[in-house]
Amino acid sequence: MTDLKRLHRYPYAAMTILATGLSIATSASAESSINYEALGWTPRSALTQEQTATLPAFCSGMYLVTTPQALDSDRIEAEADEGTLTRAGAITLEGDVVFQRYDQLLRADYAQWYPEQRKANLAGHVSVTTPGMTLGGEEATIDDNAGTIELNRSAWVIAERHLRGTAEQLASPENEILTMQGATLTFCEPGQNDWDIAASELTLDQAAGFGTAWHTRLRVGEVPVLYMPYYRFPIDDRRLTGFLDPSLSINGMGQAEDIQIPFYLNIAPNLDATITAHHVLDHGLLWENQLRHKSELLGDGELNYGILGNDEQTGEERSLVNYSQSGNWGKRWSHELLYNNVSDDDYFSDMNPSASVYRSSHLPRRGRISYTTNPFKASVLAESFQTTDEDISLSNRPYRRLPQVSLSYEPSTYGLLKVEQTLQVTRFNRESTAIINDSQQTLSGRAALNGDRVVSDTRIAYPMTQPYGFFTPALDYRYRQYRLYDAEPTGDDETPSFGAPRLTLDGGLFFERETRLLGSDYIQTLEPRLLYAYSPYRADQQNIPAFDTKATSVTYSSLFTGDRFTGSDRLADLNQISTGVTTRYIRDDGFEQFRAGVGQIWYFRDREVTINESDDEYLQRHSSSTLGEAEWNPTTDWTVFSFLEWDSHDDYLRQQRYGIRFRDNENHMLSISSTQNESRDPDSESSYNTHQVDASAFWAINDRWALFGRQLRDLKDYETNEPKPVDPVLESLAGFEYQNCCWRAQFTYRESSPRSSGEFTTDKRYGFMLSIQLKGLTTLGSGTDTLLSESIYGYSRRQYHDY
Repeated sequence: MTDLKRLHRYPYAAMTILATGLSIATSASAESSINYEALGWTPRSALTQEQTATLPAFCSGMYLVTTPQALDSDRIEAEADEGTLTRAGAITLEGDVVFQRYDQLLRADYAQWYPEQRKANLAGHVSVTTPGMTLGGEEATIDDNAGTIELNRSAWVIAERHLRGTAEQLASPENEILTMQGATLTFCEPGQNDWDIAASELTLDQAAGFGTAWHTRLRVGEVPVLYMPYYRFPIDDRRLTGFLDPSLSINGMGQAEDIQIPFYLNIAPNLDATITAHHVLDHGLLWENQLRHKSELLGDGELNYGILGNDEQTGEERSLVNYSQSGNWGKRWSHELLYNNVSDDDYFSDMNPSASVYRSSHLPRRGRISYTTNPFKASVLAESFQTTDEDISLSNRPYRRLPQVSLSYEPSTYGLLKVEQTLQVTRFNRESTAIINDSQQTLSGRAALNGDRVVSDTRIAYPMTQPYGFFTPALDYRYRQYRLYDAEPTGDDETPSFGAPRLTLDGGLFFERETRLLGSDYIQTLEPRLLYAYSPYRADQQNIPAFDTKATSVTYSSLFTGDRFTGSDRLADLNQISTGVTTRYIRDDGFEQFRAGVGQIWYFRDREVTINESDDEYLQRHSSSTLGEAEWNPTTDWTVFSFLEWDSHDDYLRQQRYGIRFRDNENHMLSISSTQNESRDPDSESSYNTHQVDASAFWAINDRWALFGRQLRDLKDYETNEPKPVDPVLESLAGFEYQNCCWRAQFTYRESSPRSSGEFTTDKRYGFMLSIQLKGLTTLGSGTDTLLSESIYGYSRRQYHDY
């Protein structure tokens, strides 16, 4: 016999086991006997510090499979610690035996190769590694003539997807396709078979990105809990036609309140659809469809359609249509399209009992085409609304814009001079007669007016900025022209027009000093700001409807807008100065730890322009309410904030908002906020007030366990004879989450008030939601993640381990 060196090279004809398809037959054995470390499994103790940092505490390791640099020819290289060659030509290799062809590897502790018969026997931690896949067993027999390999106690691993399994018979007839008989599949770690899929036949197609299974059993702890004759599932992120995750919501009576079974159609690379059979308790079977498309001409589009042919409660057909479309035509043209239609105002609350509460009263329908070529922008807009709340009177419903044409020139800079110009033409109209709540309503007077409006706004500003402050004088000229129609003759001008200049002087200073507070060094700033605004009074504006105009919401930033209205139907008479001062404490690393500001508007004359005709006592005051806001960030995780509006004339707080938020990188989230509004009638003792508290939290006890909850509560102190809600709890939920490296489960109890069934009553709904995520594969049960994202501050940015 002749001793061989460590490295052996064989001609391609000598061995083609890795070049051909292979067929593997295995004998069944216990899962615990498989050595997954030979297939790339690396326990936590063997990982680097960087690799360990990527694993949560409940994961005990990861797959690390390295594919060697591919050989540049069809030759096969073999190497081992020791080797012998008999005179009969048999070759025996021992110790870290490796065969390589291209980037395919076959490893074993022992190999005996018979070149004449083109057969080999391998033993001890046998593994076959190809790009993306590793196969292994304790013993193997190779027949290169038949292109087969037989393994005992075999297993397979797709390391990139953290996917593994076993098989009684296994074959790989084509590249990246694995076909198995008597197989199992799981994303769980070796030795942790919390769940798996067992199938009589299992095929994994890595090239196409999906797997198929026949006579499939979903097993929990190797106990079958669900049978499916056929199952098709993705093994990567590519789209795949087939059933998606079903969802189930249970109400407080233990009834299946909401069952959804979606089916996904991958129609084309730029077109797909989802058809959902959606059964809603007490209502019936609702068919929903979502169609999405992408195209070079039209951009992105999405159609959502739902129809329930015969509601079990009302006996009526109920439906929803939603279509959105947006995209660009070349570099300058863009478009946007939005259409909504719903059969009734209770559709959202009845058909989506497990979703977040929908409270919108007006569904928009909008189409816009825009053209941009600096410095010009042009657009054409058509917009209308469907009012879903039948209790809203006709006079309080929004106007349609059919159409609105806009042209703007902004901004062009000549030296430091900044010039802007906006032109806009809009036709406003709405129904003057309608049946609302079984009674006819007819508009009259100014409420019945429709009209055309021309807007021309010109602005010239000269911004000056220095490190120590800024000053921006600006002059605007705002012009409005109308043609009013559809009302009974009143003698008023049907083609009113008016214009007014507006002068604003906006300036501020920045003072800084180094200071030390509570043992830390800071840069403290003091930032006083003044804004003077002047615009003369223009009469008879009260005869014009407020087509798109309302009073500006009172916030700290509203002090420095230089106006009292949003929209274009009122030119506020202004002679006022806004004063404010802000201070900040900034750490050396640039983190703003504290900010506070207080401000007020001082009026030099009574205001006369209003939206409605009623006299407003507030317009005769010499100053606005005092507004203050503060935000304190004790750390990068904590935020404490507040906003106050103090009515110094009647000595009470009109607005109070307080809150505290916490969010760290360990899945701890907390938010508590209180909102209180009060409005007093100066001519009587009556007042209107609201007070609500919203508290939510998601708190990870450790990597495995977490608790979560949310409650929105009405805290208004009602008078003895004042009607009040049946239940002060408007919305609430509570639950817990458990996860490991294999699966994640969320159990949620929920109360909601989806709609008002009267001014002072609440229609409550109670239910339970269970969601189980088989990591890497699918999610069973209700989509609680979506609900928690909409209910709990910071949840959408939470971290959890998945494949």
